[in-house]
Amino acid sequence: MSTHFQELPIGQLAIHPKNVRNDVGIVTDLANSITAQGIMQPLVVAPLTSRSTGVTYVIIAGHRRHAAAQLANLEVLPCVIREDLNTEPKQLEAMLVENTQRTDLTVTEEAEAYQSLLEFDGYTVKSVAKATGRSQSLVRSRIALTKLSEDAKGKLEDRTLNVDQALVLVDFTDDDAATKRLLRVAATPNEWSFQLAKEQGRKTWLENLPRLTAELQGAGVDIIERPAGQTWEWTDWRISYQQMTVAEAVAGGWSAICDDTKEEITWIRERPKGTGHVVPQRTPEQLADEIRQQELTRGLATAAQVRTAFIKEAIQKPAADKTREMLVDYIIDRRRLGDLAPWLDIDHENIDEQEVIDAIGKLNVPQLVALMHVDTFEREMHMDSIGGWHDGPGWQTTKTWRDRLGTVYGYQWTEAEQAAIDYHHEDKDGTEDE
Repeated sequence: MSTHFQELPIGQLAIHPKNVRNDVGIVTDLANSITAQGIMQPLVVAPLTSRSTGVTYVIIAGHRRHAAAQLANLEVLPCVIREDLNTEPKQLEAMLVENTQRTDLTVTEEAEAYQSLLEFDGYTVKSVAKATGRSQSLVRSRIALTKLSEDAKGKLEDRTLNVDQALVLVDFTDDDAATKRLLRVAATPNEWSFQLAKEQGRKTWLENLPRLTAELQGAGVDIIERPAGQTWEWTDWRISYQQMTVAEAVAGGWSAICDDTKEEITWIRERPKGTGHVVPQRTPEQLADEIRQQELTRGLATAAQVRTAFIKEAIQKPAADKTREMLVDYIIDRRRLGDLAPWLDIDHENIDEQEVIDAIGKLNVPQLVALMHVDTFEREMHMDSIGGWHDGPGWQTTKTWRDRLGTVYGYQWTEAEQAAIDYHHEDKDGTEDE
């Protein structure tokens, strides 16, 4: 690598036309520091690859220092000259390596830099990844972000859209309306999940619609247009709301509506003449309310999927700050909190439930787990008499609790307890049960 140090006039330096960073930010403090102490770290520059009056080098690393030096009215800057960076691809690669090691390089800036490198001959995702020290999957996912709309890129820049959401939006780059609907709820996790489920369902339906239509026609199903008006389901046409196979539909004389209005097949057939259902008179408000109810029902079906996914995530990856709160809530949600008092060293009369709740609130997570386990299985109230030690069925049996005392807690029976167990294993004739 041909490298040497030299102080260069600031007029000989230029911002690289493909500078990875689009914005150097506010450099006032840096300019004040340079005025007081000078430039502590040299700029990295490379030979200019195109003709430009007065300019000899382009900046590879140090664009902020250059901007601050201009503000501080410096005339000469310390520079490390990289003669080996004599082509634009090499220069871009070096800038990318230098800037990806910084925390203030934005995701979109990184993505655009990778894409710029790929536009040069000989560069592939693999070679870019190797040159920058990044994984191929990361480089590939960053490059995908360059397809986003400017609005989406802006939200990614100001962090109102995260990278995972942005990668999802890449799948909707050909659908501006869907992208806008998703961006509108990006800051609200559950709304995002809800809208995404709707958009993905619609996208899948539209992608499969030509194939589905062809398959239905090939099986002998007539594909018809959706009738106009709001009352066709009750007058001239009949709809099947039950699941049917294609064979059943053909046998029953059903036709199908397959369009972008609804993400499912509508099975339909004409009513025999004179058998149309008499549609009750309804006001426009009543019709609007029925349509609204149908929309809400479909929305709730999608919301149920979102809610299920949320609960599964809460179980698989519980939030550390919520785990203890969950345990406390689970334990105090019982009818007789007073039954917990003996395990909390509350042994006086007239126990107040709030006193028990306060005592539970002082326990740590392991203590809460132990209390919950004891509360679930304990039958101590029946173990002070011989009747509670039998193994047979009955509401007083303590068999389950006794087993857990030994296997889970490692409790060892005293002679008196073992004698009670043995007593129930003996029959009245004094022989042990088989």
